Amino acid sequence: MEGSSERTLVYVLCGGKGERLYPLTRDRAKPSVPILGAYRIIDFSLSNALNSGLRRIVLLTQYKSLSLERHLRSGWNIFHSESGDYIISLPAQERVGDHGYEGTADAVFQNIYTIQKENPDAVLILSGDHVYRADYRKMIRFFVLKKAAAVVLAKMVPAAEASRFGVLRVDEDGRIVDFLEKPRRLPGLLQGRDAALVSMGVYLFRTPVLIKALIKDARNTSSSHDFGRDILPKLIAEHEIYAHLFEGYWEDIGTIDAYWQANMSFLSPSPPLPLMDPAWPIRSYRPQFPPAFIESGEVARSILSPGCVVTGGRIDRSILSPGVRVHENSRVEDSILFENVEVGSGARLRKVIVDKHSVIPEGFAIGFDEVVDARHFKISREGVRTVPRNWKSS
Repeated sequence: MEGSSERTLVYVLCGGKGERLYPLTRDRAKPSVPILGAYRIIDFSLSNALNSGLRRIVLLTQYKSLSLERHLRSGWNIFHSESGDYIISLPAQERVGDHGYEGTADAVFQNIYTIQKENPDAVLILSGDHVYRADYRKMIRFFVLKKAAAVVLAKMVPAAEASRFGVLRVDEDGRIVDFLEKPRRLPGLLQGRDAALVSMGVYLFRTPVLIKALIKDARNTSSSHDFGRDILPKLIAEHEIYAHLFEGYWEDIGTIDAYWQANMSFLSPSPPLPLMDPAWPIRSYRPQFPPAFIESGEVARSILSPGCVVTGGRIDRSILSPGVRVHENSRVEDSILFENVEVGSGARLRKVIVDKHSVIPEGFAIGFDEVVDARHFKISREGVRTVPRNWKSS
């Protein structure tokens, strides 16, 4: 393998329902949810793979995948068929059963034929709903150096947040000696610590090890067929599985609050990830809109995408996607407006996510009265209101 990316096959898991992101996932898969005005969540994992020299990428899709399929076709159809490189999507093929994907490991197992046909040295498994920047070549070099059966990309997080993830215990050499998927409390050796090492849901497997583990897991009728719950805890007792430490920004977009915070974190002169680095471009589909136009009003600490038209009012700490129109005397604060949203004259939005093609009528206010807002919109634990797609006040 010699530490290169050429003999690595990439699987991106895109089949989750994304129920905690509802209503943003009412009509689309979680990886295709727009972010930062110009991107979809999936663009970060795909850009990481592409920038890491990985050219054989398979997306495992399932629920409400039409929006994701369109995005891939429009923005990621970049390889000529004769090159041998590809970015393709695979829904559940039912080659090994008459059911859809029933867990992260089952999704890969149902496509085990593809792995065997490609015969890569290693398989890199990614999640399609994370926002981060990672050079997977570093992980591959570590994998080769350690002669590992598998490597898990891992990050230190505050101990109070560790129960959201798979928690790892490692020895002095970085070998994983314990893997606990979303424990309610930290094990004895980790209690009292300020931070814990957790799995980022990024796994690099030596191909024969992965195939054997998937087949064994598929035969286990009591398994949930999940990498974190079932595959890795069993493998660490039989093989040398290592953690590779990741240092940098990483956000698992699992909830409305996490999604809102991820967007807001980029509204500063020093965002958590550089979006303008020519050496590491974040690729996406760019819809055909004219440049943004501001006739009047105030705009501060905000992102305005192409096609936006602002004819008055104030926009502060907000993200406007392509085609958004904001009329006079309106106010938009701490909010995220998806494509082709219209904000009427005198309307006020505070800490609101508005999905595509919605119209906020003149003088309408969202984000100021919880009792009134709860009649119309979902309100998150941290007070983010979400306006569903195509919403118009009756």
